[in-house]
Amino acid sequence: MNGTKLRLGVIGCGAITETAHLPAALSSSAVELTALCDNSERRLRSMERMFGLGSIGFRDHRDLFGRVDAVILALPNHLHVSVGCELLAKGIHVLCEKPLATTRQDCEQLCQAARAAKVALAVGYFTRFYPSTLLTKQLLESRFLGTITSFDYEHGSVGGWAPHSGYNLSRATSGGGVLMVNGSHFIDRMLHLFGAVHVRSFADDSRGGVEANCVATVECMVQGQSVLGRITLSKTHALADRLRIQGEGGIVEIGETQKRSVTYYPAHHELRHEIMTKEETGSAEQDYFRLQLEDFVQAIQISGEPRVSGEQGLESVAFMETCYQLAAPLPEPWVDEPLERLKEVLPPADRKPSLHSSATVAVS
Repeated sequence: MNGTKLRLGVIGCGAITETAHLPAALSSSAVELTALCDNSERRLRSMERMFGLGSIGFRDHRDLFGRVDAVILALPNHLHVSVGCELLAKGIHVLCEKPLATTRQDCEQLCQAARAAKVALAVGYFTRFYPSTLLTKQLLESRFLGTITSFDYEHGSVGGWAPHSGYNLSRATSGGGVLMVNGSHFIDRMLHLFGAVHVRSFADDSRGGVEANCVATVECMVQGQSVLGRITLSKTHALADRLRIQGEGGIVEIGETQKRSVTYYPAHHELRHEIMTKEETGSAEQDYFRLQLEDFVQAIQISGEPRVSGEQGLESVAFMETCYQLAAPLPEPWVDEPLERLKEVLPPADRKPSLHSSATVAVS
């Protein structure tokens, strides 16, 4: 280490590094950024110029050995296990971008490597650092809503498949579609809030590729009661982007971008309350990627566990792997039904259309 600062490297110079990890690292007094790594020379030089870093870029992650104490691993998902295990074996602490890996087996391999080398392994689920996440956990544990009866989560946008590498367009490199790439943040929060959650059903539109839409029904135990939940994710439709928890005392709702408060709708009253902790009242917005990084550094310094450990990252991937194993086709009548109906209204194949004729096909 250089003084009291941890020597930090960042491996992978994609969009998340440019917009979040590098600004967090450069604004933190807990680390000194000593290396960048990416297989693209152009991308490395672009990052160095953009952030005024000097010549700290390398194209092979092995060149970081001896130059860093810890890394942020922000490569495409399928590379996490191979590169991560090499780093861990060298005694380098790893903060891995979500998901930890693409399969439960690969996650177990990473966790074992961290245990064997006695180094920290954290997973980049930064929404765990939102005050709204911590507050929701407190409200559930205090039985604020009384008996919990159900919860549902939905998140959807039109498009948004835009990493620099395009890795998320292939199941081989991403591990899955909207569930793995976007939904995993909520999966992590769900397991944190509700404990063990079991998949009852899962349907998606992958058709052998990566899914753009999926729906899961789940079940968990809260305060000794069985609670059903529903998860809806989309990359083709705009959805409400919120978690809603229903209890006998009303509803708590947390918007996807609602970082510092939760919204409470009491039962039997047409009222709406914004709830936040005393510490958050009047406070400035935080850089949650920096908080995540500094939590990782603190875990290294005290030989403790980061807020989101490798084992917790494994649980999220295991949940998603179960979903994919149970996957049924999502009903798509606009794809499957019109073909047969078109055959009924189109002219027979042996009848040549007139140059002056026209046909109108209406599919209701």
